[in-house]
Amino acid sequence: MHNEVFSLFEVLEQKNSYLLEFHKINMNELNRLAEGCTDNLEDFYYSRELLLNAIHKLDDRIYENSLDKGLKLDKTQKKKLLGLLNLKRKMVMSILDQDLVILSLVDQIKNGNIKIIAS
Repeated sequence: MHNEVFSLFEVLEQKNSYLLEFHKINMNELNRLAEGCTDNLEDFYYSRELLLNAIHKLDDRIYENSLDKGLKLDKTQKKKLLGLLNLKRKMVMSILDQDLVILSLVDQIKNGNIKIIAS
């Protein structure tokens, strides 16, 4: 495997691992909010911001390492690339769904529909 292709796969795998971590953070906060616990929101948003910044930097590396070089991929490499991109797509869609639920829960808490508990 050429170094450029290997590097592209490494960056995509790292991006997917960050997306998985993002998903995990969302799920943990979603569960807290569903119970009315809001004392972690500041840390939650800060953690998300750090992950989004890291993902953005990886996106820049992906762009620099792939589009500018016109990489040629064999059949196995194309299959691996499609798998990585499919996982990324699924994670992004799931994160968007989580975000909608989180926003709804925060709104419900603000409106008094979910009782805030002290931690």
